[in-house]
Amino acid sequence: MWIGHGVAGCSETAEGWKMFVARSRIGLAGGRFILKTLVLVVGFCLWGSPAMSAENPEAVVKNGTHQVLQILRAYPQDTSARREKIRDVVEGYFDFEAIGRLAVGPRWDRVPPEKQQEFTQEFSKLLFNTYVGDIERYAQRPITYSQRPISQGYVVVEALVRGENGEIPLEYHLHLTNGNWKAYDVSVSGTSLVMNYRYQFDSILANGSFDRLLMALRQKVAQICANHRC
Repeated sequence: MWIGHGVAGCSETAEGWKMFVARSRIGLAGGRFILKTLVLVVGFCLWGSPAMSAENPEAVVKNGTHQVLQILRAYPQDTSARREKIRDVVEGYFDFEAIGRLAVGPRWDRVPPEKQQEFTQEFSKLLFNTYVGDIERYAQRPITYSQRPISQGYVVVEALVRGENGEIPLEYHLHLTNGNWKAYDVSVSGTSLVMNYRYQFDSILANGSFDRLLMALRQKVAQICANHRC
């Protein structure tokens, strides 16, 4: 189990735990005994923390998605200029560092900061390409939004896309960080982006080092960028 590194690192490691707990509560990670244990651990770190004011999380996702869809419609051709505009928008409401941390798992805390930074930069390119590909398919479809709280500082925003063959559910998992709501995972039709990569990364890390994972990520991103001008 990923337990963290004691009370001295509470503020640093609790954030990863809280996101893990939030995902557990909607059935995508862990069991009930994990929740019971972690609620106590996180509680010590959060006890007495004042609620922070921030933009409505549903509005964050809705406005961000609307801006991305506007760019896709205005620039039908996949160009570097279009991707740069979309990237500027996406970086405003996605927490790529948190996504990378969750996808790597407990080994993340043992990775040197400079390699964490490089991993986050490369992984964000891969995530960006995946996300744009998903959104592009829904550019001409009506979307309705709703939200439900998971715990203090954690919310799921549901986006329901009306497709030709029925409705396609998108779920944005957001946490409140530095006064802003940012997504740390996206699920498409029940498939979690973070958990999908977590399984892939676990298989590499089980038989190799983090350097091997980073090298594989560099190669994958180089291939994608060569084809999509990211």
